[in-house]
Amino acid sequence: MKQETARYSLWSPPTFAAATGALVAEATLAVGVFVLWTLVYPGAGTGTGPGAGDPSEDDSGALGFLALPFFLAAWTLVAAFLAAALVVPAAGLARWAGSRTGRVGARWWVPAAAASVTAPAVLAAALVSGHAGALAGQPVTCLWWWLGATAVVTPAGILTLVADHRAAAGRPPWRLPLWLLGGGCGGPLIAFVLVIVVAMVAHVVTG
Repeated sequence: MKQETARYSLWSPPTFAAATGALVAEATLAVGVFVLWTLVYPGAGTGTGPGAGDPSEDDSGALGFLALPFFLAAWTLVAAFLAAALVVPAAGLARWAGSRTGRVGARWWVPAAAASVTAPAVLAAALVSGHAGALAGQPVTCLWWWLGATAVVTPAGILTLVADHRAAAGRPPWRLPLWLLGGGCGGPLIAFVLVIVVAMVAHVVTG
């Protein structure tokens, strides 16, 4: 009976928060990798070389510090929408497939379930955005979008099932969601503050 109750708990607040937090954490990781890439290869993503100056660079730190919380809040809302549209349905489909085959964990089915959920989502996005011609004119691009969306949804779906399994097992249901949301949102804020502090200390020391 306990297992049957857990079967319908994917939309419970802790599990849904885990799905949202997983997407936020993935975005944070991707941005971190991009920042490191631009530090190693300056101008790789902007088309500008090293030392390309801008008169407004001195104000970019303060503006970024003010805009970062609003950006994180906006991305969390977007992640919640994507979690509801893609991650939770993929996790539910994977768990249903696992229950049909006798595998209670059902995590092995997440990649296949994510692929089947993201495929119609990518097609719908192409149609709604008015780029229906891309389906025939640029099928490879659409294929890459589908593979990318599947790659994003798969780890989030696995973490969603992990959060649901923890809740069904009687473990603290909010530990994993708060860890994901805190790491995804708190990490950039802490890193940005540290960068500003180090820059200010370096400016004072170098005079």
